[in-house]
Formats: sequence, structure tokens, C-alpha cells
Amino acid sequence: MADYKTPIYQRIADKIVSRIYEGEYPMNSFLPSENELAEEFHVTRTTIRKVLSLLKQQGTIKSYQGRGYKVQTLLWEQSLLKFYSFGKSIASKVENSNTKLISVKNVSGLEDVDEFENLELWEITRLRLVGEIPLILETSYIPVEFLKKVDNENLKTKPLYDLLAREGIRCVNAKEYLEPVLPSLEAQELLEIEENIPLFQTTRYTYDSENRLVEFRESLIRADHFRFFTELKL
Repeated sequence: MADYKTPIYQRIADKIVSRIYEGEYPMNSFLPSENELAEEFHVTRTTIRKVLSLLKQQGTIKSYQGRGYKVQTLLWEQSLLKFYSFGKSIASKVENSNTKLISVKNVSGLEDVDEFENLELWEITRLRLVGEIPLILETSYIPVEFLKKVDNENLKTKPLYDLLAREGIRCVNAKEYLEPVLPSLEAQELLEIEENIPLFQTTRYTYDSENRLVEFRESLIRADHFRFFTELKL
């Protein structure tokens, strides 16, 4: 079923981004011409120009007069004003996204998170990939009382918030902190990056409708593939 809520130029842009990750449009290659793209997607050249303008603004492509648009470093843009998750944002737009489950452990509390200091917790570490490119390394801590049982297959395919919703836990808001860091040796290995590649480190506190802390999450996000933005009104 077509998604008529999303503008058609955005849907086409998402499709092109997916093809870049799948290797159909490799890095430093040129995209098909405006005419070819318009013919393939059955839209006007005006719409294709909107697509290309959006991708250029995001830094995904660069224009070369008389030659066309060349694929650059692929960047995902994420608003700081919206609640987001990998499974419901990136994974929904790219066909070959996947999740690698690194570990699931049962731990007895976190001394540096007051609400979790004396609770039995699940420690869930996952690696988020698009194609063969690892993008995010994330570790979530969730009280066992909120998620009685964990299923490895579900952790690979379902957002944690959906799994919590099945238990009657509805996540309604979160507070997130973001800071730049350089990767540890473990992060270098799992994210397949060099020591000089910067990361965004995010720390998220997620609350339910009763204002209970239901998840504490630490994520390391590749800054060579992501950028965050906010919108300001004067």
C-alpha cells in the first residue's frame, strides 16, 4: 500500500538512499540523469529536482555542472525535537537494514542510575546495520519486572518499545543527552572504524505514562553517517 502521508519526493529520496546502501549506486558514482529518474518513478522532472535538492542538502550527493550528481558520504539526518528509534525511523526506510544481537545479560542494578540502583535488569546490547555498514552500537537497561521474558529473535526484529507495549508498558517521553566522543577499542572493532572517527554518544532516559523510568540507553552513533539538527523560529 502506498504511503500517501509522506510526500512523493521524500519517498523517492528514501528509495535512492536505500540503493546507495545496497551498493546499486556506489560511493563516487553518478546517479542516473534527471530524465532517467523521472521516467523510472513516473514523475515530473520538477519532482526529481526536489529529490536531488533534498539529497544534496543532506550531503548525500554533490552536483557537478555538465556531469550530474555524484554519491558522497551517506548521512542520515535526525531531528533533536522528535522521539526516534532505529527500528521505526531508519529501518522503516531502508530495505536491507538489520540488527545484530551482541549480548543479553541479567544484571543486578546500576549504581550510577538512581532509579535502577537496586533493580534486577536486562542488559541488551545490539549493533544496528544498514547493508554491511554498522552504524549504531546501543546498550539498553530495562527492569525485568517490565519485560518478564526476552526473546532473541524479537530483539533482532522488533523495537524495544513495541516489546514493552506488549507488556502494557507505554513509553510516552524521554530525556536524551548528546556529546561527541572518540571510539574505544571495543567500539572500533564493532563499528569497524578507525580510532580517529568521531561518534555521537547519546544517553537516553525513557519514561512510561506513570512517569516510571523503563529504559536507560547508551548509544554510540557514527558521526560520519549521521547528523542531528533542530529547527529554530525567530
